[in-house]
Amino acid sequence: MRHEEFAELAGERLEAVAERLESQARELDIDGEAAKTAARAGELRVAALLVREEAVAVSRSEDSSGSSQDEPADTPPLRAQA
Repeated sequence: MRHEEFAELAGERLEAVAERLESQARELDIDGEAAKTAARAGELRVAALLVREEAVAVSRSEDSSGSSQDEPADTPPLRAQA
């Protein structure tokens, strides 16, 4: 399984959890928790996006390292940026 496929599956799961979280909050109709729940769901969606972007960066890095050691990848993986 390529990085992008794994990231897509992980991203879909994170988004599903975000949807479920928002749905449960609407069903409970708790005023004070609505903003917190929306923020948590938003964080899960951001995490899904980051997982997908990281997978693309890793794949690009691996692809470029196989073709030429002199050319840096367009977007290095997050672990390489630290």
